[in-house]
Formats: sequence, C-alpha cells, structure tokens
Amino acid sequence: MTQSIILLAIGAVVVASLFIWSRRSPTPSGADTSANNKKYDEIVRLAIDDAAQLLAYASRTGTSLNSADVQAIILAHSAGNSITPEQEATFWTAASAISKAISPVTLETIKSTNSADGKSAAARAASSYRIRTMVTLVALLVFQIYWLVGATICTDLKEIRGRLETLAEQGSKEGAAARALNDKDPDYAAKKVLADQVFDRWDSLLWQEKISAWADFEVLRNWNVLKLVLIPKSESAPLPESSLATTKDGERRADEIKETDHFLWVFTPGNAEQIQTAQIVLTALLKYVLPILYGALGASAYIVRMIADEVRSYTFSRDSIVRYELRYYLGAVAGFSIAWFTSESKSTETAGILQSLSPLALAFLAGYSVDLLFSFLDRLASAFSSPAPKQSG
Repeated sequence: MTQSIILLAIGAVVVASLFIWSRRSPTPSGADTSANNKKYDEIVRLAIDDAAQLLAYASRTGTSLNSADVQAIILAHSAGNSITPEQEATFWTAASAISKAISPVTLETIKSTNSADGKSAAARAASSYRIRTMVTLVALLVFQIYWLVGATICTDLKEIRGRLETLAEQGSKEGAAARALNDKDPDYAAKKVLADQVFDRWDSLLWQEKISAWADFEVLRNWNVLKLVLIPKSESAPLPESSLATTKDGERRADEIKETDHFLWVFTPGNAEQIQTAQIVLTALLKYVLPILYGALGASAYIVRMIADEVRSYTFSRDSIVRYELRYYLGAVAGFSIAWFTSESKSTETAGILQSLSPLALAFLAGYSVDLLFSFLDRLASAFSSPAPKQSG
C-alpha cells in the first residue's frame, strides 16, 4: 500500500514537471544569443564602412558637414568591435545627418557609379546604350537613304512627265504649223528649213527626257526591293526608237507625229506598276519605319545624355537602368504616334521631300521629350473624361 502511494506521488510529480516545462517560453540558448550578437555587430561594422564612404564622397565634392558628425564617424570606426553603446547611438545620428547633407547622392548611387574593377552598373549601362544608339543610327541611315533615293526618283519622274506633256503640246502646235505650209509659197524652202530646225530642237529635248526617264526607271527597278522579292525580275526596256515618223527615203514627216507617241514607251503599264509599288514602299517607310527609328534615336540621345549627367553627379542607380529601358521603347512609340498624327495622307509624289521630312523631325523631338508628350496626352484625356461622382456625406 505504501509503495503504491509512493509510485503515484512520483508519477504526479513527473506529469506536473512536464506540464510546467511545456508552458515555459523558450529562451535562446547561449549559441543562439552569440550568433545574433555577431550578426548585429556585422551590421554595425558594415554601416560604419558605408558611412566612411559617404564621408569620403562629401570630402571629394566639398560638401559642408558638421564637425561633430564627422568626429562621431571617426570614433566609431576607430573603436571597431569595442564600440560603446553611447558611441553607437552618436554614430547612427551622425550617419543620418551626413546622408541628408549629400542627398540626392546615396551609398547605392555611389556604388553604382564607382567600381574597383571598372565594371560598375553605370559603365555597363553607358556601354549598352552607346551600342544601341549606334545600331539605331545605322539602321536609320540605311532606311533614310533608301527612302531618299526612292523619293528622289519618283519626284524626278513626276517632273519628267510634266515636261513631256509640255513637249506634247509644243509638238502638236508645231506639227499643225508644218502641215499648214504651202509648197507653192515662194518662201516655202526657207520656212521648211526653219520648221526642220524647230523640230530638231524639239526632238532633241524629247530624247533627253526619254533617256532620263529610262535611266530613272532602271534605277527604280533595282531600288524596289519589294517588287524584286515578290515579283520575278522583268527584262529591261529597250531604248526607244525615234518618235518622229519617217518616209521611205528617211525624210522626217512632221505631219505624222502623234501627240501621245512619247508616252507609249516611257510610261508603259510595267513602268506604271513600278511607280505604284515604289509609292507604297515610300509611304510605309515614311509613316511607320522611319518615325519609329527617329523616336528611338531621340530617346537614345536623351538617355545617353542623362547617364553622363548622373555619372558626373553620382546619382545613377540601378533603378535608372529599368527607367531608361522603358523610356527607349516609349520613345519609339512616341515617334510613331506623333508622325502618324502630323503626317498628311499624301504620297511622296504630291508632297515634297522637305515637306515629308518635317514629321520625322517631330518624331525625333517626341522621342527625346517623352515626358512632355505623354503629360500632354494625360491632360488631354483628363479634359475629356467625366469627373468622378461626389459621395454624399
């Protein structure tokens, strides 16, 4: 009986001990406390090193600092692991004051700008956008020169056609005058010689225009990449025969000259197709490809300039990389948008070359000043949007 009571008492004590132990809050072991202390000491040591870098930057740039703050950083750095709580409290206050004094420069911007191996984030960004700007510029030059060649040819062909129409009117009048000559007139021989001289000059001018048109169509045929890819290359048009009709003995007869003879060779259906295809390509380049490239080039110019300014002022950060990446693509979109809204629905044949280049200049400007353009669009959207309904109180 006595043994049973003793065993029950021992069991009750064990259960009570286990219950009390389970209800106790766990206390960190000595090893955990030591690890936490080491981690905190490491944070303080790194903070002191960072404050020393801020102090060095302020010294290089001549920033005015409180001597007490400078003394607190120096004392904290000299104390090392033996820093006292009072020195640590003074250090944190001094570090905060120095950070405010050199703002907007921060430790992160200093590290992004400077690097021991010369491969800082700012240097990598500058190299990347330098290459991107050169690639954009080369692509722009290629498409711009390609567009300029095609636009010049189309404009030249338009002018040639106008001159040929003028020559047609002159030929019709001179042919009528030649047919009115009377061989019984005593001055018939002299008038016939004069008429032949006039037709010689007319024929010379006509041949000059035909040769110029032939050369332009040959260049246009080789220029038109879209037609070369989609349509098999046709043979070159042969040089035209003389437009002046001749008799059996070779004598030219002005009365048989037709007003439209010179158009039969120059503006054939194949050549007309070449012009139409060229105008489609020129319009696509002018409204889509070139504005996007000009906008991207404007954005690149702005980004390169801003990177140079931020490196000089030690304000470049890793956030700048994301911001500039987005700005590059927004510049391309802005260039496309501004050129689309400002360009008129005219072909290159009716709009002059200089007149066609003005939307491209605006596209470059829009890419350079993306913030200004989108701020204007935001204000425009706000002006037409309905105000939010007021909540009744």
